[in-house]
Amino acid sequence: MSDTSTLEAARAAGGPIEEIGALYMLHPETFARSTENGYPHPFAGYFAGRGGVLGDADASTVNAVFAVFEPNVVKMFWEQGLAVHGAAGGAAVYNDQVAEFARRHLSGAEGLDRIVELGQRVVDSAPVLGMPLFAGWKSMPLAEDAPARALQVMFKLRELRGSVHTAALAMSGLTPIEAHMLNRGAEYCAFFGWPEPFATGEGKEANRQAAEDATNRRMAEIMGTALTVEEMHELGRLASAALSTAAASAAGAGEESVNSPR
Repeated sequence: MSDTSTLEAARAAGGPIEEIGALYMLHPETFARSTENGYPHPFAGYFAGRGGVLGDADASTVNAVFAVFEPNVVKMFWEQGLAVHGAAGGAAVYNDQVAEFARRHLSGAEGLDRIVELGQRVVDSAPVLGMPLFAGWKSMPLAEDAPARALQVMFKLRELRGSVHTAALAMSGLTPIEAHMLNRGAEYCAFFGWPEPFATGEGKEANRQAAEDATNRRMAEIMGTALTVEEMHELGRLASAALSTAAASAAGAGEESVNSPR
């Protein structure tokens, strides 16, 4: 069981790491690069790219791992994406896109080498049992330059926490729609392709909080095997600085926008 200081440090690091991954994945510039790489729709690039580490899996398997999208959306874009570069090729393209995004928007950020050092220690020591998406990304190669490596490492850390959180949600009894509604509401449900009407999740607020608490406890345990509490706080601080740099640089960049996968 993690003590309070370790738990708080893990929570503080998790926020900016989640946000910088989302900034990359959902940025119009990333969507534009996916279409430039031959995908018929940006979300085909997203699914084949992020999920390509799972290999030539059936769409139902990908849906089980991603968890938050409407299943027909997963099937459509996963199959579209596989047809372009395959699974392994899609993952390689996406990993390169992470690096390219970082070179454009993270250069000059504070402590990039230190992010790599601390973050990679967590990645290396983290277990993969029951976390296939993280397991796949854990083995993806890193670029040579500091900005690219830093974002790639943070992307792996995001997949680690995401995999832990998916397991916690599965144990919580919440459906994906209920989890979305209790998190960010109807707009989030629609973004992930779910049709109305949306189950509200009313009465299950405690289930959602329990899943969040379980995620933070487990991440504190995982990170605590590789880092001291002070190092965990340092990683969180540097990740926050990197997020600020990337967000400021990427503001207004990009050639197209995609509002929803539907």
